[in-house]
This record gives sequence, structure tokens and C-alpha cells, in this order.
Amino acid sequence: MIGPAGKTICMNDIPLKALKKDKKANEGIKTDSLLRETSSHYLRLIGDADRKARIMIVVNSILLTGGVTMLTKTINNPSLVWISSILLICGNLLTLFFSVVSVQPELHSNVDKEVENHMLHYKKCLEFPLNQYTTLMMNTMQDKDKKMEAVIKDLYYFGNLLNRKYKFLKTAYRFFYGGILSSVISYLVILLLNHI
Repeated sequence: MIGPAGKTICMNDIPLKALKKDKKANEGIKTDSLLRETSSHYLRLIGDADRKARIMIVVNSILLTGGVTMLTKTINNPSLVWISSILLICGNLLTLFFSVVSVQPELHSNVDKEVENHMLHYKKCLEFPLNQYTTLMMNTMQDKDKKMEAVIKDLYYFGNLLNRKYKFLKTAYRFFYGGILSSVISYLVILLLNHI
């Protein structure tokens, strides 16, 4: 290795304490990067879930309008086509319900209140006046263990939120597929029965 004055430095000349210090600093940087990457990954997934839910809300609102229009036109029709409309409307309503629940801003699962008990959580802004909040936040930023604990609690919170969103979205997609499929199949069966 070449030193600052152009001298060759042997690894044996570097004190062991300096090497350990550098290694510990690198491990700290790796941990910080890992937590930051995991947090941003969770936030990306939460954003994706919200986008999917919004798409489902728009699509099902359009289909619901079409289903209601079709129902009002066919309700007095003796050919029973209105059954298909009712199946479509029921599927759309259930899909809309679970899509809306998935984008609700508040987390209602059984997450321990201890998860929200750190200065980086957004609810802490409401609990303290600005001066006290600033002081507590500065104390948290200066204490490495408090910082690490706050980030880990946030990751836990994001993980639970993500799990809840995708669980409701999965249910919404199932009702969406089921509603459309049952509506189409019933319509085809009614057409076949009318032509027999």
C-alpha cells in the first residue's frame, strides 16, 4: 500500500485498533444502508398497494354503474338476465368495499402501542409542542441506540401495514374475479336456456 508521502506502507505497520475501528464503522454504514433500503422498499410496496386499490376502485365504480343500468333495463324482462346484473353488482360492491378498506390511512390491526412509542413516528408531532418535540428529536438523533430502535419499530409498523393492505387487496381481487365470472356464466346459461 502507498502512503501519503509516496512511501510503501505494510499492513503490519497499521495499528490493530485502527483496523478494528474502520471495520466497526463499515459495519455501522452497512447496517444503516440495510435499514434505509428496507424502509424504502416497504414504502414502495405500500405505494404499489395503494395504486392497485385505486385502480380497482375506478374499474369497479364504472362496472357498478354499468351493472345498475343493465339491471334497470332488464328487471321486468322475463328472460332472467337481471340475475347476471345482480351478480355483477354484488361482486363490484364487495370489491369496492375491500379496496377502500385497504387504502384507509389508519392501521387497525393488533399492533402493540409500543411500536408507535418513538420520536420518529408521525403521531409524536401531535403529542408535543414544537420546542419540546425539537428537544426530544435532537436527543433521539444523538443516541445511536434510540435511532436504531426507532427505525426498527417503524419497519415493524410498515410491515404490518403492508400485510394488512395486501390481505384486503387479495380479497378484493377474488371478489372482482368471482363477480365477473359468475355474471358472465349466468348470462350464458340464461341465453342457452332461452334458445332451447
